[in-house]
Amino acid sequence: MEYRMPWNAKEGIIYGCIIASISSLLIGGYNVYDNMGYTLDRFDEFVLQYIVIWPVMFVLAFTLVNTVVGRIAKIVVGKYSSPGDSTNAIITMNIIVCVLLMSVILTFLGGLVGQTIGFMLGGPSVDVMELIENWPRIWPRNFCIAFWVEMLIAQPAARRVMVRMHRMRMGTVPAQ
Repeated sequence: MEYRMPWNAKEGIIYGCIIASISSLLIGGYNVYDNMGYTLDRFDEFVLQYIVIWPVMFVLAFTLVNTVVGRIAKIVVGKYSSPGDSTNAIITMNIIVCVLLMSVILTFLGGLVGQTIGFMLGGPSVDVMELIENWPRIWPRNFCIAFWVEMLIAQPAARRVMVRMHRMRMGTVPAQ
């Protein structure tokens, strides 16, 4: 069995929570920081606002990946991979499909959620037309950021946790 990937539904939830937590924190945080005009001298204000936005973004990302995006990615990866493909190739293909779909969806929905919560906290009103108009300009940047966050931080962290859990279960690594 592959030690880096979830072996059952419970592990799948843990794996997904790790990825959604890291991704929503870093990608969503960057977008809120950049799009709402924060500067380093107002970083404390940003943190206070993002503490409110981040749980909503986490739930949105986790739900999307487990209800829509993950299922589509599984179909696409199954269609375009073959039994002889390496696990690394399959993981990379899955990351590309998931990041593509998530970035397409969350570039709009993330902006909508961020602006709505920002408005509720006293910021400017939500401008859906502006979100739609800016989507073609913002999406490529979001895709690139999300791709590298997934490839270099979120996915490796989740796989590292899976390896640790599986080795502990198999008795090859002592629990600490």
